[in-house]
Amino acid sequence: MNFLKNNIKTPKDLLKYLSENMHYGFTYRNKVFSDNEEDFNDNMNKYYKLRLKENFVKNKYGVCWDFCEFERLFFEEMKIPHECYFYISFFSRSEGGPTHTFLLYEHNGKCYWFEYAWQKFRGIWEYKNKHEALVDILKKFSDNFNRKFENIEIYKIKKAKSRLNTYEFVNHCLSGEKIELN
Repeated sequence: MNFLKNNIKTPKDLLKYLSENMHYGFTYRNKVFSDNEEDFNDNMNKYYKLRLKENFVKNKYGVCWDFCEFERLFFEEMKIPHECYFYISFFSRSEGGPTHTFLLYEHNGKCYWFEYAWQKFRGIWEYKNKHEALVDILKKFSDNFNRKFENIEIYKIKKAKSRLNTYEFVNHCLSGEKIELN
């Protein structure tokens, strides 16, 4: 997608474009799967494939993984310094939990969290630095669930280059740089 041709020049423009054109969920064979469905995670494990570039725009549906990769394209095209991150949580040693991907970018010496997929926190959040942003987002992530996590890990992730399924995408993220927030 050429963002400039679509008059998307700033992070605020991108947020507006996503709000007007994109939806949370995924599709498989023209069926929409929404996170409001009880079996959403099971269906993701069976049918989900990461949507990239024009395929994502044409499809109009995505989960945080898709949105983060799309947002990355915008920040690359606009030459805005940015990084993408992946949180993976564990309820216990044997039971995984939710994940989340998101993008941080730098502007005028500050760090910003660009968030579209997580509707509760949709927007652009300003922080003094990356550490402050990661700690705050981790707190929001942890506080969002009714169960306590045994562990949450954070990884800085590289660009996904193909349509990965859920297991492949998580493995891709786990091969990124693990971040310690001490």
